[in-house]
Amino acid sequence: MAPSHQPPGRVPGEAFSTAHNRPMPGRRWWFWYLHRSKRVWFRIAPTAVGSLQPCFRYDGRPILHTSQRRAWLQRRPPGSPQPVVWGDRVGSGFGAGPAGTSLYLQLWTRWTWLHPEACGRPERFSVEWPRTE
Repeated sequence: MAPSHQPPGRVPGEAFSTAHNRPMPGRRWWFWYLHRSKRVWFRIAPTAVGSLQPCFRYDGRPILHTSQRRAWLQRRPPGSPQPVVWGDRVGSGFGAGPAGTSLYLQLWTRWTWLHPEACGRPERFSVEWPRTE
């Protein structure tokens, strides 16, 4: 059987780090509130997704820039959750993350102050890619 060229399904977040990739395990409130920016990391091989654009989610809700909201609302499936709208562009990239992770989502201070429930819970974030036919 030939290998599938489909990107992986939804992949949960596994770890948090500083913007300089220093791992932060557990629920460290000082880290959550005092670091200006953070990263949540995912275990995904860059070769598995090629040039496809990731769709990051928080608690199953897509994370969008304000400029993407209107278009997403027009094409969203009925019953799908409301998006999480950020005023800054969603920053992400590949790198050497904690515990063998390689894809990160950049989190900003203001967002983390508004979502204390995410402290120490990287699994609340996920990433997926559009399926190709």
